[in-house]
Amino acid sequence: MPPRTVLILQHVEVEKPGLILDALDGSGLHVDIRNLIDTPGASADDLPPLSELAGLVVMGGPMNADATTEHPALKVERDLLADALRAGVPTLGVCLGAQLLARAQGLAVRPAAELGRDSEIGWSALDDVDRADPFVGPLADAPAVLHWHGDRIVPVPGTRVLARTGTTECQAFRAGPAAWGIQFHLEVTPGLLDEWLAEPSFTAEATDALGPDATARLRADALAAAPALRPLAERSLAHLRALFMERAGL
Repeated sequence: MPPRTVLILQHVEVEKPGLILDALDGSGLHVDIRNLIDTPGASADDLPPLSELAGLVVMGGPMNADATTEHPALKVERDLLADALRAGVPTLGVCLGAQLLARAQGLAVRPAAELGRDSEIGWSALDDVDRADPFVGPLADAPAVLHWHGDRIVPVPGTRVLARTGTTECQAFRAGPAAWGIQFHLEVTPGLLDEWLAEPSFTAEATDALGPDATARLRADALAAAPALRPLAERSLAHLRALFMERAGL
């Protein structure tokens, strides 16, 4: 049987795949969403074998990518990402997922405080986007994307950095012919952002970063960006979907 499963790994319930899931609708692929963080003693045996995967998506979360003692599942995910790269499984890492993908490649991920920086939270445009890249390239024309992270991926010579911002030198990178990591949240719609902001921990983090009007600003900026951003995000995700379907023989 050809591989027909797209495995999506979540770390917290509210950080859902959003537009990524929408892009897979009607594809004929089976979407399997799992949360290993909540699985005591998680191991590779809790996941489908690579031979069954048409694609792999690893979502965001508040954990540090190196917190493998506190969250052993992160080591399982890092190993899976490394195996997926070797096997040529189309892969996307989002925020924490991108950081885990970077660690799987041997790159460092450092907390903001170690770098003398603040968390990057809010809507803003990407800089220096590689327009030739089929996944990240369409986002060169995006008015803004949602940033919500503290830790940063530290690129080295040879890292295929695809986008930056003023405080984050690696907003997106390419890990292989069909593998990408993005620090920003392409999956988030205004509706999904409302779900995030219904969580007290998210609201507190945003307020610490942006001030007392943080939630109102984030919602207003989401609505302002959405009309132009969504079709560009859909173009990016259509490329990922095509890679999944090609591997699945669909």
